Amino acid sequence: MKLKLIIAAISLISAGAANAGLVNGNFELGNLSGWTSTGNVNLANKTPGGNFYFGAGNVGQNGSYAVAFNAGDSAPNGVLSQTFSTIIGTTYQVSYDFGATSGGTQSLLAQILNTSNAVLASQTATDSNPSPPLSAFTFNFIANSASTTLRFSDVASNATTSLDGVLDNVAVTAKSAAVPEPASLALLALGLAGIAGLRRRAA
Repeated sequence: MKLKLIIAAISLISAGAANAGLVNGNFELGNLSGWTSTGNVNLANKTPGGNFYFGAGNVGQNGSYAVAFNAGDSAPNGVLSQTFSTIIGTTYQVSYDFGATSGGTQSLLAQILNTSNAVLASQTATDSNPSPPLSAFTFNFIANSASTTLRFSDVASNATTSLDGVLDNVAVTAKSAAVPEPASLALLALGLAGIAGLRRRAA
């Protein structure tokens, strides 16, 4: 019985460790808590008439808040990032919704960086309003450090007159766990064998 409990505990610890610690990904805290921002990045809310930020919402939009890049005809220089814990060798999926406000096209560069600031994966999301206002984007990366940074950067060529880029529903989820090294597997097997031997002696 103890052996089964130990194995179950190891499995739970491994599964929990594989989940990335991204926080406030839907921005429903009503602020940018958990994120670092520079340049023209603003929290956007529903307009008084109930339409989400100049028509930028869709059925996938979660709640009342999102992030607007280059709002108020400002320069497209915004950067939004968050660093979170990862397990080396684990594959993660980044998902997010992005689109443009009324009558135009916007692009956003999404990047994954390790602790050495090396880019592990990147994607340029481009979307036009109104087809649909926000679109879903995903891409994968394999972590090679204990912490990883997700960074969204506005694209310098984006038009800004009466046109903003809108980001919402950001998530990072583990897709497959890291494969243990042979030495780690051998140590685990040795430890389990020792526990089994002690159980037999006790019996």
